[in-house]
Amino acid sequence: MSDAEIVAAIRRLQELQATDSSNPSNDPETVPREYVNQLTPPVGTSFFSRQSVTLFDNEYFAATFATTPIGTIQFPVQTLTWKVDIYTYVTGATPDDSQFQENGGSVMIVIVHSGHLAFDGRYGDSMFRVIAPSAVSAQKQLPPTGSGIKNGDYWNYTISYDQIMNMFNNGGNGTLNFGAKYKEDFSRKELQSGGTVSGGVEFGSEFRITDAELPGYDLASVSIFRADSTDAFPATFSFEANSTWSALQDIKLPANKSVSVKVDINRG
Repeated sequence: MSDAEIVAAIRRLQELQATDSSNPSNDPETVPREYVNQLTPPVGTSFFSRQSVTLFDNEYFAATFATTPIGTIQFPVQTLTWKVDIYTYVTGATPDDSQFQENGGSVMIVIVHSGHLAFDGRYGDSMFRVIAPSAVSAQKQLPPTGSGIKNGDYWNYTISYDQIMNMFNNGGNGTLNFGAKYKEDFSRKELQSGGTVSGGVEFGSEFRITDAELPGYDLASVSIFRADSTDAFPATFSFEANSTWSALQDIKLPANKSVSVKVDINRG
């Protein structure tokens, strides 16, 4: 079965299951998703690295409404598990090349986001932001805003990343063209936005919950960064989980947390 046929079959299954809302097991967000991760080059590839980091592990977020003499009044917003796999590729030139940029060198950073978000409040938003140092530029955030396809009460999204990396092997003495590829399909009730912002990327959703049971969803997103100099590394990235609680349109209470992660390249 071709990739197109597999995608069509999964989306048809999602459409059929979305029509039966009386059965919780037919929630499109629980349907098996197409998943392809070919971001790790062959064994022996030079100047590649991967690091896995758990940024938040079942972390509770609460918004502060007021502080009184007897204590702080807070409203629950969300419980978050956020993990990232960070892939770095030195391409075009070896990292010890004194004319790295002039010889077509660049460092590509691909960040795959995963985890789970559970809403603890009924109104608000949950946005995730990755801020890079000035020597590292944001290229794109996937899936981008406006790419969702409506399917009943749900939105279908596809993350699709495919890029040829001009890399090295044999300690930098040989070359190879590696096809980095990542694909993931998912569905959710809330519209997901994603794009570049000043200094980095951002993705997330607003939510207004009317169901008796507070829902949640798995995180799914990919961030692409690039640097034109190896001098930019090690680079410290800031991963920000920004959320708000809201009961009225004019009242939004923040509940924000962040984690810094040092990202380095493999210099061989």
